[in-house]
Amino acid sequence: MNNSLSRDRALTMATLSQLTYLAHNEGTEVVRHILKSGCPPFVQQYQTIDFLHSPRLFSSTGELACCGFVLSTPNEVAIAIRGTENLDDYFFNLLVQPNSEFIHSGFDNYVESFWEQLQDFLLREDNARKDIFVTGHSLGGAAATLIAKRLQEPGFKPIDPHVLETYTFGAPPVSTVKLILDTPLYRFRNAGDFIPHLPKIVSVLINKVPRLRGAIANWKPNLLQELSDYCHVGSEYLIDKDYQIRQSDQPDIGNVWQWVQFSKALLPQLRVGTRNQALGRG
Repeated sequence: MNNSLSRDRALTMATLSQLTYLAHNEGTEVVRHILKSGCPPFVQQYQTIDFLHSPRLFSSTGELACCGFVLSTPNEVAIAIRGTENLDDYFFNLLVQPNSEFIHSGFDNYVESFWEQLQDFLLREDNARKDIFVTGHSLGGAAATLIAKRLQEPGFKPIDPHVLETYTFGAPPVSTVKLILDTPLYRFRNAGDFIPHLPKIVSVLINKVPRLRGAIANWKPNLLQELSDYCHVGSEYLIDKDYQIRQSDQPDIGNVWQWVQFSKALLPQLRVGTRNQALGRG
């Protein structure tokens, strides 16, 4: 397997990630038309286009939301998953406590919400032995990482893809232990983007507010440690302001620290606001 990054492939995956939002906001037929029409020109035309849907958690009408799509050609399958766009997605993001497999509970639940549809598509006889590419932005990137993990598990070994590659954009970490993937994962983020470091930043900030730290310790004694334990997998690529891409061998700690310092500057305001509310002043 060739583990070198393909920039053309990365551009295609970034475009597909963006189209998942369009499918949710403008409708699936809009995206179907774009993909069938050959626009943008650097994205190949896919013969099969299936959209993934999951139930809205906070809907009493059984409403479904489009959370991505699966595409195929005679030789490959592309899976693109949407990121945060509605209240349900924020709920998944906030379920930060890891499950028994050390996986972020919310991200795992998000994947589970559409997994059966995705599994049915991948296990079709005409999709056997095709190359598989998985992508997503933000929450969708976290989901893409977990999809790659599931695809390397024994239940999917019969598919035996020639290639399984994952491309994520601005994705947060998904596990409190280092995931072992036997397939390449390319992780892109804008330089200075704090979302990929959010669990650690939240942990630092909470520790700076004694009352909040104490309340959380009483509620979930291990939560702060778990937040600080979240870690990434795969090769990281930084996208600079001039759109140049460079591989990063070390975490961008400087930018993380800038966000921590900025947030710490807000803490006195938060303390005052909390005290005023307690005194009935706000």
